[in-house]
Amino acid sequence: MENVGILHPGEMGVAVAATLSNSGCHVWWASEGRSPETRCRAAAAGLLDAGSVHEICERCKAIVSVCPPEFAQATAREVVSYGFSGLYVDANAISPERASQIGELLTTAGACFVDGCIIGLPPQNRGDTWMYLAGTHATEAAALFSGGPLEVEVLEGEIGKASALKMVFAAHTKGLAALRAAVLGAAQELGVLCELERQWARSGPPFARAVESIQHVAPKSWRFVAEMQEIAATFEAAGMPAGFHYAAGEIFARLSPLKGATDVALERALQLLNRKL
Repeated sequence: MENVGILHPGEMGVAVAATLSNSGCHVWWASEGRSPETRCRAAAAGLLDAGSVHEICERCKAIVSVCPPEFAQATAREVVSYGFSGLYVDANAISPERASQIGELLTTAGACFVDGCIIGLPPQNRGDTWMYLAGTHATEAAALFSGGPLEVEVLEGEIGKASALKMVFAAHTKGLAALRAAVLGAAQELGVLCELERQWARSGPPFARAVESIQHVAPKSWRFVAEMQEIAATFEAAGMPAGFHYAAGEIFARLSPLKGATDVALERALQLLNRKL
């Protein structure tokens, strides 16, 4: 059975770890410096504790990085600093350019790099969520994820292809959520929120859908700020205007005090959007 390290077991990381385990791998994580919540999550998932990232690099032939995008490069540098020379899968929401930079860092150090991305929520069933992999060693990495619930697809093309897919997909889904939040925030500030609800009832979209969108993303919005910056950089590199997604990042930053909330009141979200704290 292959020893595989997961950095780090957040909600999605646990789903990745479950797929690795279902595929016949021993899955290790590093408890050093991690929060009590992460420790409980890893224990509930049955992950093996290597103690430190250094020990993971010693034990494991493959490592999968699933962390907030702003930590993707630092995580890769730490792995490189411990002399890791196995298979490294970066499954973070980062721009193609950043994926290439991390790939160069790993391959220069003697490791094998795979560009990856995950599209969807932490899955309960097969077919819910997809992991895409790109690069010379993508097929090798895909073999580690055969057991589900994550579905895996290898993309033809060079490093950056999987990250590019993630960027354009999230640009739409999360960008639309940010736009709806901004529309409701502006309508509230301008005193036409009720009138907007009546007009949407006539011509769409349903007002309730916009409210549900805010309530869905607000508890996770803190995670999306850096991702919007990665998307903006991706759009700039592709010759597209980047301002929309920089603004979306600002919308998510305003909603970030609702981190982890289980019941988001529309009134509170609108107060945060309009900075009435």
